[in-house]
Amino acid sequence: MANVQTHLYGGIVVSGGAVLALHGAGLATEGQTLMLFGLGVVGSLLPDIDADASAPVRAFFGILGAVLAFAWTLPLMGRYSPLSLALIWIGSFLAVRVLLCEAFARLTVHRGIWHSLLAALFAALATVNLLHWMLGLAPQGAWIGGLMVGIGYLTHLVLDEAFGVDLLGVRTKRSFGTALKPWSFRDPASSLAMAAAVVLSLWLAPTTDPHWTHQYLNLAARLGDLMVRLEAWSDSGLGAIRAWLP
Repeated sequence: MANVQTHLYGGIVVSGGAVLALHGAGLATEGQTLMLFGLGVVGSLLPDIDADASAPVRAFFGILGAVLAFAWTLPLMGRYSPLSLALIWIGSFLAVRVLLCEAFARLTVHRGIWHSLLAALFAALATVNLLHWMLGLAPQGAWIGGLMVGIGYLTHLVLDEAFGVDLLGVRTKRSFGTALKPWSFRDPASSLAMAAAVVLSLWLAPTTDPHWTHQYLNLAARLGDLMVRLEAWSDSGLGAIRAWLP
């Protein structure tokens, strides 16, 4: 599998190209490009949140804890004393950074459901909801942000799969075929839970105006076509490569 540095550089290159394409198509302003670029890079590191005690895991839950702590504390401004607000913020942050992170580590297995196309779709939709309902972004901006996270997530999976082949030794590694898969074949329960989360996230996602919906559906159709091709390659191509390699 690819290391963190490779995923970071891959996320930077792909996210940079995607943001430039969105800006050129008039779907992102100059003021949004930096945020969208950051979301793409974060998405390229997200699949490794199921790796216990990894740097991406700690960073992800730290950022998530800070964002949620502000989201829970800011509406209470003026109703509680500064000391009470500070205690609420610290308690909320620690609950996510320590307790939720520990529970997540115990319930997940590396290279399981989080290394799948289904998880990429969930990450994109969850980002849409987070940006809109918690951070107040307009639907169009939220959907673009979700798209960038999805692109970054797919970049990670593709890199992991590419590094599963040892071209010098002309053989496959044990990790080959475990990243770019539709869902987790080893854990149907996790796959079902992730599918339910996708449906819920889609139901909660904000609606957009007809003009933007048409533009987004065109982008989503292209991304969906790419995912179908990747899935077809995962199902048929991997078997052909395994049969060819010693």
